[in-house]
Amino acid sequence: MQHIQKVLGSIDFRTINPLPGEFIGLYRLPSGEGCIEFVRLETGSYQPHIHDDIDAHLTILSGSGQIILNGTAHSFEAGSTYEVPAGASHGFTIETPTILLSVQDKPILNEETNEADIRLA
Repeated sequence: MQHIQKVLGSIDFRTINPLPGEFIGLYRLPSGEGCIEFVRLETGSYQPHIHDDIDAHLTILSGSGQIILNGTAHSFEAGSTYEVPAGASHGFTIETPTILLSVQDKPILNEETNEADIRLA
């Protein structure tokens, strides 16, 4: 497991601010269809929010905490997976710094327009 932590720690995340007061690390992989992103979440809370037009599959690669999915809290650790369909409310309480892999049918953040499909729940 130590080699996995070393690899994840070497990802060149770009810090973005998708919601007021919240910062995440983002690293997008090129893909011909949809979107593949590594997301870094630091300790603390991330407000429940909704992506109206994006379906996502989340896999926790490292860290621990809770995902609050449609109002229900689920504890997570490395290896946990979640389906987050378009319109589902989801937020996070991060106990230890977390890196997740998000495979989406399209990007949340349009890098050309800098517009994001994200709103508070």
